[in-house]
Amino acid sequence: MYNNEEKLLTNFDRTALASVNALYVEFLSSSKDVDRLKNEDTFQLWIRKYVEKLKRSLEGKALEYISINRDLPTIDWFHKKLAYMIRLYLQEFLQRTKSFKYRLLNDVN
Repeated sequence: MYNNEEKLLTNFDRTALASVNALYVEFLSSSKDVDRLKNEDTFQLWIRKYVEKLKRSLEGKALEYISINRDLPTIDWFHKKLAYMIRLYLQEFLQRTKSFKYRLLNDVN
């Protein structure tokens, strides 16, 4: 059976994944008209904008979880685990943008 920390982390994981998916769809929609071959700098600006937006969103959710559950006996571990999960989700988002970039470039060729 899961303990309270594991349940909270599972809930955060689901919420974070939904945020990543929603923001990635928003990113695709917003950047669809950018000509990558001519405006790579603009595309990189879009990526940075959305990575920062995702980071703020996930950090805000993590702070909510921490403040609501500050009576956990392992709050320091819980905080570190949330920070680690956020880094993983930011990396996943960046990986998605890279694969999108390569798909676009391959479609041109």
